[in-house]
Amino acid sequence: MFRFFNDIKGHYAGLRLRELRYRLKQPAGSERMRRAVEKFNRCEAKKPAARIKKEIRLCSAYWGCHPLHYYRYELYKSGMQLSEEELLNYIPEFFFYNLFLPSFESSGYEILLNDKNVTEQVFCSSGIAQPYTICKLVKGNVYRNGFLQEDFNNIDDILRQNKYSKVFAKPSDGEGGKGIYIFYRSSSGKYLCKNSRLFNFSFLKDIGKERDFIIQAGLQQHADLSAIYPFSVNTFRIATENRDGKVRVLCCTLRMGRDGREVDNGTQGGLVLKVDTETGTVGDFCTTEECGCFICHPDTGFIFKGYRIPQWSSVRDFVLESAAKLPYFTYLGWDIALTRDGPVAVETNLYFGLDHFQVCLGGLKDVFGIDDPKYYWKNRGKEQ
Repeated sequence: MFRFFNDIKGHYAGLRLRELRYRLKQPAGSERMRRAVEKFNRCEAKKPAARIKKEIRLCSAYWGCHPLHYYRYELYKSGMQLSEEELLNYIPEFFFYNLFLPSFESSGYEILLNDKNVTEQVFCSSGIAQPYTICKLVKGNVYRNGFLQEDFNNIDDILRQNKYSKVFAKPSDGEGGKGIYIFYRSSSGKYLCKNSRLFNFSFLKDIGKERDFIIQAGLQQHADLSAIYPFSVNTFRIATENRDGKVRVLCCTLRMGRDGREVDNGTQGGLVLKVDTETGTVGDFCTTEECGCFICHPDTGFIFKGYRIPQWSSVRDFVLESAAKLPYFTYLGWDIALTRDGPVAVETNLYFGLDHFQVCLGGLKDVFGIDDPKYYWKNRGKEQ
């Protein structure tokens, strides 16, 4: 018994040390956090200093960790007149990733989602619609579906026959839209990047020296979503919960590209728009991950207020069905595209971006059903 309590004490101390390291590392080690702190220091429309200190102490005492999110979401601004309940509804990232999610997920299954080539196989076996996979690049070798090794000439024939308008080459371990190559079909039938690089065996050989890739055909998104912004496939980021076999949608945003970019990731300058999970009606304004706001898309002028997503019920049903097919995971963040032929799962993530949701939707403590943060500190990752 004495050893048991010593183990608890040691684990708790380890978590506290990890939180301290996280607190000290973030402002210097995270570019996003560094910019947030700089904005706080420059801001001339802050709440009184005494009010800021009080709110920081309140958040720290409640969550058990320093509220770096207070700076990240600009809660210090004079216009952010939040009640204590509203303030405490914002979940700190350290708590979410180090205490809450680990209480539900088994690390033994993480490989299923950490590698896009593996996830593609999982989706195939589970019957989850996804972009068509042309081939995979693993340890420098080219494979078709089922990891059957393939000659590049056969891949070239497939491209020539199907005449895809775009082809995406994505790092299998990539995130945030980084490291993606986009190829366009030319009038001669060849596939070229904007920098004129040709999709051929030499290209695959070069990129395969350092990383594995998945090569997929581009999607043709629903015309109504193209009207919002036509240059990227604008995807829904949807958080789902699967507990005791009961699946529900927790929250949803629509991610949109910007400034001619062909990816919709917030880290690549994309925009985030609230979507009501029941009706598909969007919010009155979108945000950037730097807390900027727009009542219409800055490129197309598309006005958000009153707009309702077409075929929202099919998107919602699809993500519920997909989450039910992956019972290994309690919480998932899905990227769903609405194509001309219906919804498609671009990918799903285990440790999805909490800040992506909260910068747009506000605090999500109640949405995730977190009643007592102290429980997660005391119970060492045991599920409630």
